[in-house]
Amino acid sequence: MIKVAMRIAYYGGEFFGFQRQKDKITICGVLEEVFRSVGIFDVCMGSGRTDKGVHASAQVISVSIPEFHRDLQRLKQLLNVKLYPWIKIKQIWQVENEFHVRFSVKRRGYCYVLSQKYSPFLALFSHFYPLKNPFLVQESLDIFRGVYDFSAFMKNGGSGCEGSVREIFHTKLLKRGEFYLISFWGNGFLRSQIRLMVGFLLEIDRGNLGIEDLKKQLLGEKIFSIPAPPNGLFLSRVDY
Repeated sequence: MIKVAMRIAYYGGEFFGFQRQKDKITICGVLEEVFRSVGIFDVCMGSGRTDKGVHASAQVISVSIPEFHRDLQRLKQLLNVKLYPWIKIKQIWQVENEFHVRFSVKRRGYCYVLSQKYSPFLALFSHFYPLKNPFLVQESLDIFRGVYDFSAFMKNGGSGCEGSVREIFHTKLLKRGEFYLISFWGNGFLRSQIRLMVGFLLEIDRGNLGIEDLKKQLLGEKIFSIPAPPNGLFLSRVDY
């Protein structure tokens, strides 16, 4: 057997999240069904889970494949024919047996897309919200940087891993044409953490909350806990 990693992209709107669930269509479930059709029977593991409706442009998975699939370029082409149109394998490479697709990650990047233009053709991949005060949003974003217990920015049900302390290395608000991109880089994120942070930022932009409220919630006082919609969120990068 050969252990490989695959970098994949997917449209999350067609799935009930990444993780396999009984009687639900999930990314992992579809991948394993397609893998079985070409003689790959190993369990699929991902670098992290994405919630229902959340997209990815650079999720990473690992799986062990039989020796007869040693031609990785041909395997990628074969799988992409079967995965079209909602999932695409962008890259396959061989890894050491010690490689762990989740615990070997050094940092993860997420991007939330805010559309400044109302259009039904953009709604699947962005959240329509005309930003009023980008400078205030960037100032608020800067406060997330550092090591915090993010339990007040976590959806009930936990994160699937121990603890709620995470480190955010970098945050940025970028303007690109008709879109604002809110990016977060960290060593890991809790369940719905990004969407809850974005939801808080938008309340600050609306004038309903302030920076002091944000600081209080980072210290554990739950003030606002309505997440931004999932359609604007992308898992955009995973580094090892």
